[in-house]
Amino acid sequence: MEKRPRTEAMRGVGGAGTYSDGKLHFTPVLSHEKILDIIPLAKYSKVLNDIDQQFTDFGATGPYTPGNLGEAQALVKECAQNGIKLYIRRCKHVGSDFLPAVVGNIVKKLESAGVKIITETQIDTILEKSGKIIGLKSKDSVFTAKNFLIAPGRIGANWLKFQAKNIGISYTFQEIEVGVRVEFPSTIMESHSNILHENIYSIITPTYGDVIRTFCPCPHGHVAVEKYDEFVCVNGYSNNSHDSPNSNFNFTTPIILTDPVEDTSEYAVFVAKLANQLGSGKPLLQRLGDLRTGHRSTWDKINSNSVVPTLKDVVPGDISLALPHRIVTNILEGIDILNRVLTGINHESTLLYAPEIKLRGNRLKVNKLLQTEIKNLFVAGDGAGTSGNIVGAAASGIFAARGILSTIQESSLVRSKLMSRHQP
Repeated sequence: MEKRPRTEAMRGVGGAGTYSDGKLHFTPVLSHEKILDIIPLAKYSKVLNDIDQQFTDFGATGPYTPGNLGEAQALVKECAQNGIKLYIRRCKHVGSDFLPAVVGNIVKKLESAGVKIITETQIDTILEKSGKIIGLKSKDSVFTAKNFLIAPGRIGANWLKFQAKNIGISYTFQEIEVGVRVEFPSTIMESHSNILHENIYSIITPTYGDVIRTFCPCPHGHVAVEKYDEFVCVNGYSNNSHDSPNSNFNFTTPIILTDPVEDTSEYAVFVAKLANQLGSGKPLLQRLGDLRTGHRSTWDKINSNSVVPTLKDVVPGDISLALPHRIVTNILEGIDILNRVLTGINHESTLLYAPEIKLRGNRLKVNKLLQTEIKNLFVAGDGAGTSGNIVGAAASGIFAARGILSTIQESSLVRSKLMSRHQP
């Protein structure tokens, strides 16, 4: 019997995004592509502009990068000459110390408009009857409505997959990303991060021909634990004050599985649990020099290392025992190639934290209204496979809300026509 996934008992509004780094991306590439197969690019781009203004109105102020497009394009050219693809995305960095206040302003606006927000409530079951959703069941209550929008976030992806199976909604598995979080002196990336806060470097590794790329760079940032129900991963964040001497980024390989095993989420959980077992429930930490020479890192080595870790609640160890050999090879080769434009990144003192895993929600079958095969059920956000970041999640929520409104208007129109036919 399949184990029943747990859902997240929310302690506030916004989920993990509220306490994230607060990078807002307004260029529809990379993590925005989850929805562009059903929403036209021009229409999607317009919504991104509207979201930008909304975030600004709620207090997400600050400069955009790149400030100078010419400088950014020069970086792209430099990277291309060294076998690296650098993406340019228009980005505003809010900061982990500012974003909760922005979300708080959004909550106040909703509550002032009469929206009732119920937190710390775990939904156990989506109730379906005769091809229609009739309620959401918690431990003590059943919440009813005419239409439902489900947006459980990444942490709720497996929960939503379980519910989709139960109520007969089709879904497909999406790629995941597996690797490490790399930490190094901020001076190594400073000349680039001053131009592009969001440096996304993509590399084709020589041995396997795989893609490995940076993601979620945190200039002058901190490494943090990312907690799930049954395991922990690592992530990163930067405060608006840029108060750390180190910088860090995710360094991962995208993975898609095919027959006979297609469930990428289950694979990711397996890798994460293995790493956690070696770390006794904590992330693993290893010096790059130790990984390269096949030695386990120890606290003595870490304490004498020139790069001081910003995350202390870890276990020094050997990442090669936790991650597949192919991923480790990609990491080592990728860092050496990155050193061509980020001089010093391949120094033995560079720190690697594992596991860094980017889960992607299974993509539920939806139409352009983000309406599922059950007509009164709509989905949005990362957990439903319709987005990959904060702004993308906001956009999918807007399209789902418009979808709900259009079905309500359509139903009202049908009722009006039926009533008019029966009038004497």
